[in-house]
Amino acid sequence: MVKMEEHVLREVDRIFYQAYREGRTALYEFEIYEILSQLGIETPNYVVVTATEELHEDTLKGLGQDIVIKIVSSQIAHKQKIGGVKIVRGWELSELKKLLPEMKREVLSHFDQRDQPKIEGFLLAEFIGYTPSLGNETMIGYREDAEFGPVVLVTKGGDDAEFFAQHYDAANLILPPLTAEQAWTFVNQLKIVRKFRDQKKAGNINLLADALAKVANLACSYSSASASDPKYLLRSLDINPLVITEEGRLVAIDGFAEFSPSEVSRDVPPTLKTNDLEMFFRPQNVAVIGVSTDLSRPNMAREIAILLHSIGQTDLYLVNQRGGSLELNGQSYQLYQSFQEIPETVDLVVYVAPIASTAQFVEELRSRARAVIVISGLPAKLSYSQFVEEMDKVKPQELRVLGPNCMGVYFAPDQAGKGVNTLFIEAKRLELKPSERSNTALLTQSGALSLTAADKMKNSRIFKTIVSFGNKYDVQITDLLAYFAQDPEIELITLYIEGLSPGEGRLFWKLAQESTKPIIAYKSGKTEAGAKAAASHTAAMSGDYAVFRAACKQAGVILADQLEDYYDYMKVFSLLSKERPQGNRVAAVFNAGFESTIAADELVHLRPATLEKDTIKKLEEIDVHGLVDLSTALLDVTPMANDQIFVDYVETLLQDDNVDCVVVGIVPHSNALKSTPDLCHDPDSMASLLIELNRKYNKPMVVSVNGGRTYDDFVAVMEKGGLAVFSTIRAAVSALDTFVGYHLNLK
Repeated sequence: MVKMEEHVLREVDRIFYQAYREGRTALYEFEIYEILSQLGIETPNYVVVTATEELHEDTLKGLGQDIVIKIVSSQIAHKQKIGGVKIVRGWELSELKKLLPEMKREVLSHFDQRDQPKIEGFLLAEFIGYTPSLGNETMIGYREDAEFGPVVLVTKGGDDAEFFAQHYDAANLILPPLTAEQAWTFVNQLKIVRKFRDQKKAGNINLLADALAKVANLACSYSSASASDPKYLLRSLDINPLVITEEGRLVAIDGFAEFSPSEVSRDVPPTLKTNDLEMFFRPQNVAVIGVSTDLSRPNMAREIAILLHSIGQTDLYLVNQRGGSLELNGQSYQLYQSFQEIPETVDLVVYVAPIASTAQFVEELRSRARAVIVISGLPAKLSYSQFVEEMDKVKPQELRVLGPNCMGVYFAPDQAGKGVNTLFIEAKRLELKPSERSNTALLTQSGALSLTAADKMKNSRIFKTIVSFGNKYDVQITDLLAYFAQDPEIELITLYIEGLSPGEGRLFWKLAQESTKPIIAYKSGKTEAGAKAAASHTAAMSGDYAVFRAACKQAGVILADQLEDYYDYMKVFSLLSKERPQGNRVAAVFNAGFESTIAADELVHLRPATLEKDTIKKLEEIDVHGLVDLSTALLDVTPMANDQIFVDYVETLLQDDNVDCVVVGIVPHSNALKSTPDLCHDPDSMASLLIELNRKYNKPMVVSVNGGRTYDDFVAVMEKGGLAVFSTIRAAVSALDTFVGYHLNLK
């Protein structure tokens, strides 16, 4: 946290105190001037008067010959539209004394007689001359986001800020606190910086960065994220415009701010709780509640018991109030009539009984269980707030609860435990098998997404764990993120998020910044249209998803805007986790010309490699048909290349020290390839040969197979062999580009 100087905090506290004592939670413009001046941001010279009698030439001379007059009213937000702002050139005292009452009458004429706002006085300020062109007017704003806390934005300023944000470019967001270096880096990413550089005005970049850092750290000091305990919270702040004059001055001309006493509105930030989370993943025993013996009817609890038994979790306690027994794969289990009959403390309880009885059941778990998964969803007649209220009354403090309304946990067996699977889909419908490559944690608010992800990765087998956490009554996204960040068997964390709790976003942002593992996120419920339908007020210039996206970018989280990209990123980061790109130089082999063109269009971080002379010589020897253009590293070897020749091209590129990574694009329909179901398993097929190359060379390689269902076996062979295979060349190149860009930026 960047700490502000004590004398500045005392002065800002005084301004808030005075305003609140007067019954205001919005600051006057001249009060914002006072605060900015304390920060070292230049503002116009000004005087404030409550009546014409207070106008004197001596006090006005310091403002210059041209002045701006603004009414002072806590009840009027947009003064200019109703005549509350006037520019006076070459002022005369007598004229000013006439103008003030006229302005007051004009402003009040816009309101009904019975509903007229109070005008407390007039602000007379130095007129700041500048050219209102793009870049000379900036807006720096701040708002307190419910999920992420303080958020600062920079965008086009001036009267057309709303129009610009709606039709041209959304606001640029960043989460404070900011060091001077972080602010400078952020400002240097803005598009307007190009204009400053072209005009040889690099000093403007430093001016903006300095102002941004100061405003960001002021906002952070008076926010939910403050390291101290502020007396007041700054709810929102707009400095619009912040202008750059011809002389190179940066001056804050206009401002608006809202605040509140902290004891009135400060929310308690969430705390991180990772205690006993291992009980969800490595329990020594498990109890399943709600198991039915009626085999003629489907029963989720019975299916969960079958799944747990099948993965070796035989230390099971099954509960059904009618008692009896149930045979699972030749082993008979007693059905306990109540949880209280179980003779020992239970590590993990899976509750699949009616949700209305959950609170009563949880109360019985005191000192008898360490963790419970509540699979059941909420009935229409029970609101979530009612559920929380009932649970809060009875839940033992030490008991961890996952759910409700979730599918629970899949966790592959390891040396520390037999594994867990509560996803209640029978094995023939959902194949979940671990492999030596299982290194990924999927944390998802949607149970259905856990199924589709597992199905898409069934050949690659990348998942070490899947956690469907549902409504997250107790166990939060951040708890799981912190837990798996420390798990040595997890190399990649992937998140599907529908919503974050108040303050949870801020904690997520901090944890993501600290993570040494890649984090991939997809958030549903995006509100981009709402974010761009902006108004001049900060709170309307950034939507919830815009804040989430800014937080991810700042924290180094890989954010997928499309669901298919999310799956693709998941695959490439998991399967290439052991391979680190040494640079961004890419080479490729295709057997279709259109794919080489598409691939080139998708390069963002990647750049075509410049092949070594020896490499080109080897390629010429392989090119027996003389059809390959060797002037580029993106090789179109035509459909005439058979399996061995195709793979020889790939291996030659992998051997080149100028090549950091390789793309293989296959249109499998060629008669020259062993890509059909009857041939693709052969040891000399392209699939088998590419698997060998992938194991032999420690360079990132991705494969695209652009074919239909006929070639599913061809793809499956490569996926089971550990290759990252994609259905289109766009997907393959984009995934690799994202992977390389992430690791190079990390360095």
